[in-house]
Amino acid sequence: MRVTRAILAVWIIIGVCISGGIAHAQWKSVVPGIEYQKFRLDGPINVDVARADRQKKNWIIDTCIGQGTLRSGCETVSQMAERYDDSVNLYGELYDVKVAVNGDYFSFETCRPPGGQITSGWFVKRFGEYSGGSGFIWTFDRQAFLGGNVRNGKKLQKVVFSDASDMKISNINAKRGPDELILYTQHYADRTYTATDGVEVLIHMDRPLGLATGPGPTTGRIVDMRQNEDSTLLPFDHVVLSGHGSAAKKLLDHAKVGQKLRFDLGLKDYGVNELKPRDWRNVRASMGGHFYCVMEGKVPAERWEKKGKPGAINRHPRTAVALNDSYVYFIVADGRSKESVGMTITELGNFCVEHLKASYAIAQDGGGSSTMWIDGKVMNVPSDGKLRGVANGYMMVFVSDSKRSQTLSPGSRFKTKNKVELRLGPGTNYGIARNITAGQTGEIIQHQLNGVYAKKNYWWKCRLGQTQGWLPEDKMEVALRRK
Repeated sequence: MRVTRAILAVWIIIGVCISGGIAHAQWKSVVPGIEYQKFRLDGPINVDVARADRQKKNWIIDTCIGQGTLRSGCETVSQMAERYDDSVNLYGELYDVKVAVNGDYFSFETCRPPGGQITSGWFVKRFGEYSGGSGFIWTFDRQAFLGGNVRNGKKLQKVVFSDASDMKISNINAKRGPDELILYTQHYADRTYTATDGVEVLIHMDRPLGLATGPGPTTGRIVDMRQNEDSTLLPFDHVVLSGHGSAAKKLLDHAKVGQKLRFDLGLKDYGVNELKPRDWRNVRASMGGHFYCVMEGKVPAERWEKKGKPGAINRHPRTAVALNDSYVYFIVADGRSKESVGMTITELGNFCVEHLKASYAIAQDGGGSSTMWIDGKVMNVPSDGKLRGVANGYMMVFVSDSKRSQTLSPGSRFKTKNKVELRLGPGTNYGIARNITAGQTGEIIQHQLNGVYAKKNYWWKCRLGQTQGWLPEDKMEVALRRK
């Protein structure tokens, strides 16, 4: 018996060494369907992992943007998670953010990532043309996969007017150049920030403008046209077509207030290496990534080791997204310290395969950017010694239908109790249309989300003078009269 126990003890030690780690805790529930575990591996290496059970349907994956818009600048993962938590989207879904990690690489000068992004079904930023690394994809029907080399430039994206004429879209949420037609969404900024030498068409959307979501192309209705005026506000349920030069002339010729138009935002995936081309229609969330560190359950190490890429073969803090048929994983490995030395891309891939049984995985930005936030707490130790501001991130989110207030209704009149910010959407996470002083009168106007709950308040779409926007109910006096 003593010999048997001794042999068993030896095999336990050997097993631990082979697995690349030492004893660690089991998976702990964050909320039903989402779990967390901290791994302590030889090296030493500390790895924080969150996983979401794909059999459960009470959570989604979404992406977030630093400070909420592409033009605003960087923000820490904690700040982004708090910004999107308790927010409501165009579908009326209330977000309860449970897990967040950093996302794509980005420029320190501009805080703009090189890759594209899709957020809550909105096509926010184009992906690099044929560049690979188009990233992890999560769809509205809960499919998950990695994107390949994609083409999504102006030859695949256009707007079609009611007279059947069309215009190619030069870019999405980018600075407008000569003779260009730029499509702007709420994700760019609070307004277009364009010069006064163009034409801008404001279009109301009933659903997010994405990659052919739903049955056929997405349509919108033109509600305003502005020529040679200041830049146009970007409400959360509108987009703007901004034209300069020849593009401005064509807008004037074909766009008319009150008419409908449709958007064809195409994207073609050509696959890469072992990845087959995929259909991106119905995509809810995605952003650019870098190294495909697991492909079909294997680590293709020769692709970076033979080239001797320093960013891959040296140990650094790492962030990754991995998946198999059972789970989606967010992974953060600490590095650059005695407590945790970090991982090479090969080690990252091996961890995903051996410990998580991942079929696919892609590395995101690492180094000082690597951050794992869970339900209000940062779980890892960022190598900068503090949280670094980043361009974007991924989130695991519980969603539910938001509560509604019945206090007011369209036609109700009110006055503001005190100074308040008129928002571009229902919640403080949306931009500011204008500042309102105390005692101003306004009217509730029709909207499908009137009375919706978000950011600890109920919100109503209002008209104050010539400006429309959203006000919180607790800043409004009891209705003065109703039409």
